[in-house]
Amino acid sequence: MESNLEVRFFLGSNSPSGFYSLYDDFVDANSDSLFIIKSGPGSGKSTFMRIIASGVHEAGLPVEYIYCSGDPESLDGVYFPTLKTGYVDGTSPHVIEPVYAGTAGNYVSLNTFHDLSSLKQERQKVSEYTKAYKGCYTKAFKLISAMASVTEALPCTATADTVKIAERRVKGIINKEIKSSGKGPGKVTRRFISAITCKGPVYFFDTVEALAQRIYLLDNYLGLSHYIIEAVYAAAVEKGWDIICCQSPLFPNVTEHLILPELKLAFVSQTSRSQYPSKPFRHIRLDAIPDRDKVASLKAEIRRKSRLAQALQDEAVLALKEAKFYHDRLEETYNPYVNFDGVTSLAREHLSALLG
Repeated sequence: MESNLEVRFFLGSNSPSGFYSLYDDFVDANSDSLFIIKSGPGSGKSTFMRIIASGVHEAGLPVEYIYCSGDPESLDGVYFPTLKTGYVDGTSPHVIEPVYAGTAGNYVSLNTFHDLSSLKQERQKVSEYTKAYKGCYTKAFKLISAMASVTEALPCTATADTVKIAERRVKGIINKEIKSSGKGPGKVTRRFISAITCKGPVYFFDTVEALAQRIYLLDNYLGLSHYIIEAVYAAAVEKGWDIICCQSPLFPNVTEHLILPELKLAFVSQTSRSQYPSKPFRHIRLDAIPDRDKVASLKAEIRRKSRLAQALQDEAVLALKEAKFYHDRLEETYNPYVNFDGVTSLAREHLSALLG
């Protein structure tokens, strides 16, 4: 990353199968250090990381921020590529442990700043709020699962001929944009730049624009962008370029966007629910490839199922909002029993050690 650059990602997704985690691949265990923060809700984990990240950024170094997919205003992790060091919230639902404890990873316990003896009197509240917010998440996951089923039931407009046209287009792009690096296979990093959250769908397209100057926008209204994405992915890795694969929050095994930071190049898919807001370098109108008569005959079904998927997403967002309400009450219960001055002091100690 360039100096002083800030980018934002998610490492988790509220998916049809529940919480989908990429946290285990947050840093490289063979070359990076990871501090795993353990403590209860409302105990200063986000505050701790923000203090360190702010200091690193002020020192002119790049910072990668990881936000919570349930509440996109909550910070779940930070990574400093120049310093090869990361900090992460290692509590549920993204429990994480060091790969090589004591050498590449260490725990940071903020429980030392709790008044644990006094906190015990809040056990009933803690139990009630914990059960309530977890129940809301269960409801949200069921709605997201139904949304995914409806989305998968959308009619397919791809034919052998349309696939060939898409493949010809991507070959031309690869020949123009992705020359051999002369290195070995490229490194693959997986992230999310979008999530279904308590504030609705959130997209970190600013991260793409921070890492790429040439952005190819792929219309994916008819489900054809993966032919481009898969071909670019294979070519980039083979020719030795590092890539960031941005997964679909609804179908986490599907790569939705690609970023090639070394080439300042990116490929972004857009649908009716995820419109890219800026002017791209090139706009590939894949929806113009299929047989128009066939598409016209399916439009009513596509609109009907799309409206249903949208309604299910809206209901899921309401469930996530309710989950946030109860989680906020849980944090408010913990707050009076936390010594935040101690959390701040410890964060400054870590920052001083990082910057030498």
